[in-house]
Amino acid sequence: MYSLVTKPIIKRSHHIIESDNGNICIGEIPGKAKIIKSPPEWVKVVLSKLDGEHTLPRIIKELLNRNLNVEEHEVIDFIRKMISCGLVEDNIISSELLTSREIELYDRQLLQFSLIDNDNLSSIKYQERLKKSRVLVLGMGGWGTWCSLQLALIGVGTLRIVDGDVVELSNLNRQVLYTEDDIGKSKVDSAENGIYRHNKYTKIEKYFEFLTPSENRVNDLLDSVDMILLAWASLGYYKKNTVEDIIHKVAIDKSIPIIELGGDPHEISIGPIYLNNKIGKTYFDVKHQIKKTFYSDDSIVKDFQEARMKQQFLNGVRKVNAWQSSPSLAVMSGLVVDQVIKVITKYDTISLEGRKIKISLRDFSFAEEKLFNGDK
Repeated sequence: MYSLVTKPIIKRSHHIIESDNGNICIGEIPGKAKIIKSPPEWVKVVLSKLDGEHTLPRIIKELLNRNLNVEEHEVIDFIRKMISCGLVEDNIISSELLTSREIELYDRQLLQFSLIDNDNLSSIKYQERLKKSRVLVLGMGGWGTWCSLQLALIGVGTLRIVDGDVVELSNLNRQVLYTEDDIGKSKVDSAENGIYRHNKYTKIEKYFEFLTPSENRVNDLLDSVDMILLAWASLGYYKKNTVEDIIHKVAIDKSIPIIELGGDPHEISIGPIYLNNKIGKTYFDVKHQIKKTFYSDDSIVKDFQEARMKQQFLNGVRKVNAWQSSPSLAVMSGLVVDQVIKVITKYDTISLEGRKIKISLRDFSFAEEKLFNGDK
């Protein structure tokens, strides 16, 4: 009879608020909070006892001793409904994957998971999903280092990082994992050390190479991967036979989600996400559409866009073709990793499947490119 939970507790992420007219609200997130209108006195007593210290038999015994005009089955039914609504969990926390130190380390995001809790699970289960995950980060420049740092901070179990470059002095003010001691060293070795400084529980698989359009090599790098971050400027939409084409092809074959990102000092872009789940559209479904919308309807502007793609610069091949500073990188990577967490854990609904969001850092204007709706 008492096998619901051992020591029930109102989720630590949830407030219990009583209005002046006696109504009670548990939680504060629209669609997740529950309102109890004019509850009987015994309900308030039960709520006060759902503190993680009382067992269910003890709660019932205390209520019956206080003569609150409530039956045992009413208390059990009430707590069962609270559990089914995702408002109550067991205060007995244990994990076969996470150490007690890790559980304390991730305490605040465990609260975040329990706020939404789409799968109606203990927040520990969401953290375990992160622990078991392997995320591939392609490119360890500004985009890749900031995203890798945040992925490690939130507890992704394994990061597979790929880059064939070495650290330069000009990297240090924006590529967050490197220090002056790393100058001249490979980015993947230096990134590994930088990540370990922040979270020793994240494992690093490093590949010191520039990825080429080799399907066999891409297939190897995508083996056993749960999510891919394409952390370089993707030209696959505008050119033929690119490495991006191969990455997306293999990801579709292996059903691996991909998120794209980008930006410059004045604008950031997040998305789209391709879930590659055999339901939503893929990169190849929208590639022509994106290419078509990229080029201006103005023929003169289009001519210059095409010339730029061919790097037809009169002042020679530009030494720096893309750059971004730390403020915009920090914003962009936070928004990207938030979506990655949701793809992996499923604690909340993702927002960027088939969508690219652009944010101007000059005037904080937003623009959205809606590529598809998540189904065929």
